[in-house]
Amino acid sequence: MPPYGEPDWANPDNAGASSAPTQNAGLPAAAAAPSAGGGGGGSSGGGRNSWVLAGLSVADMGIAGMMAALGVLVLLDFRGQSTDDYSEAFLAAYMICFATLLFLYELMWWTAIPKINKALRRNFGFLYGLIGKGLYLVFVAFLCLGLGDDNNVKELTWATGIAFLAFGVLHIFVSFGMPLVAEKYKAPSAGLVDDSVV
Repeated sequence: MPPYGEPDWANPDNAGASSAPTQNAGLPAAAAAPSAGGGGGGSSGGGRNSWVLAGLSVADMGIAGMMAALGVLVLLDFRGQSTDDYSEAFLAAYMICFATLLFLYELMWWTAIPKINKALRRNFGFLYGLIGKGLYLVFVAFLCLGLGDDNNVKELTWATGIAFLAFGVLHIFVSFGMPLVAEKYKAPSAGLVDDSVV
């Protein structure tokens, strides 16, 4: 039971929260189980030895940078002459916040940042699984595409939106279509578990 005030999914030791084993019909036990070094684990997140998961993480950091750059460029172009300018500025501010959130999460997958990890897990727990992160990327893609042709950086707007949409769908595909890779995915747990126990 997590401490008072924290939801069940905020506790990485919660056995009932989406850690149900998947069946690997037709595979021998040795092929179905991850290798001894397979899942990574530890406080900085695991699964980094999977090229697919490492590639997704690096790509997520790249598209987060694209979206932050898009938000900054839209804000720099702010004129305040019409209501469209204000709506673009509002979307740009949200895009910078969402890009920062994604970048910080992916950074924690590579290195431990206990205080940020605890705050993100408590408030944005959906990022801690491939499906939740994939749906988040799809949602943010439509936020980017919502700017449409209204701004002066149309190419970056469309490239960012399409990249977010593609990588969101890819995260969901990996979760459902590649169960052996998805099993290796370990969300960051620094600051939530006792790292001194070996």
